[in-house]
Amino acid sequence: MSLDKGSLVYINYTAKIKDTDEVIETTYEAEAKKLGTHDPTKRYEPKLVCVGEGWVLQGLDEVLQKRKVGDKLVTEIAPDKGFGKRDPSQVRMLPLKKFGEKAHEISVGDEVEADGKVGIVRYIGSGRSQVDFNHRLAGKTIVYDLKVEKKLEGPDEKITALIRRRLPISEEKLKTEIANGILNVWIPEDHFLTEGLQIIKKAVSTDVFKFLPNISKVVFTEEHLSSIKPEQTKQISKKPKKKSTTASSPKNEVKTKAKSATKAKSKPAKASKPSP
Repeated sequence: MSLDKGSLVYINYTAKIKDTDEVIETTYEAEAKKLGTHDPTKRYEPKLVCVGEGWVLQGLDEVLQKRKVGDKLVTEIAPDKGFGKRDPSQVRMLPLKKFGEKAHEISVGDEVEADGKVGIVRYIGSGRSQVDFNHRLAGKTIVYDLKVEKKLEGPDEKITALIRRRLPISEEKLKTEIANGILNVWIPEDHFLTEGLQIIKKAVSTDVFKFLPNISKVVFTEEHLSSIKPEQTKQISKKPKKKSTTASSPKNEVKTKAKSATKAKSKPAKASKPSP
C-alpha cells in the first residue's frame, strides 16, 4: 500500500548531481566518510519527511506518494521539480565597492550577500564582480538513491521525531509525557543556550498540534539538576556543636580582681599566739 499524503516517514538517501556524480547530501555516515565529506558536527540518521507537504523537493515528494515502506529506488529529479531552472536575469554585475571594507578579500567562488540575496562570485575584473544569484544547484538534475525505512504510527514516536527535527537533541536526553491532552517536554540544561530556542519551541508546538490533534497544549520545562551529591548534602547538614564556654573580657577580669582585693581587706586577721 502506497504512502498517504501527510504520512510521517523516515528515509535514508544519497543525493548526487547527475552530470558530475558529485554527492551533495547523504544520511549515511559511512558513505560520508568514504567520500571524504564527513562533518563531525552533523547528525547522520534517517531524514523525517511528511509526504506531500513540501518537506523535500517537489519531484521527490511526488515519488514518495507512490511508494511504500521498505521500497528501495533510484530516481532522477529534473530542475523544474528540483532546485529550479537557471534564470539569466539572476546573474548581475556589481561594483566591488558595494561590498565595503571586505571588497579586496572577495575572490571567484565566494558566497556573498547583496541587496538581501545570497549569490556566488563568478568573475572579478576592472573593479567589478559578476554575481550569480541562482541557487547553486539550479539547472541540475539530481539523482536520489533512497530507501523508505519506516512510517511513524504511535504518538510517542511522532512527538520524538517532530521535536528532534527542530531541536538537535539525542533520544536518550529527550524526556516527554502526555497527560489529559497536555504534552510536557523537559529541556536538559545543556540545550538552554541553543540558538533560536524560543522559535524552535513555537515551531515544535505548531507541528505537534498539526499531527497530533488530541493534544491541546504543549508545556516546555527547563530542567536544572543539582551538581551536589547526596553524600555531600549529609555532610553539610551535620554542623559541629558549639562549646558552652564564655570568654571573659578584660573589664570583667579587672572587676573580679577588685572584688578579691576588697574581700581580702574586710576579712579579720587571726591573732598570733604569744611566744613562751
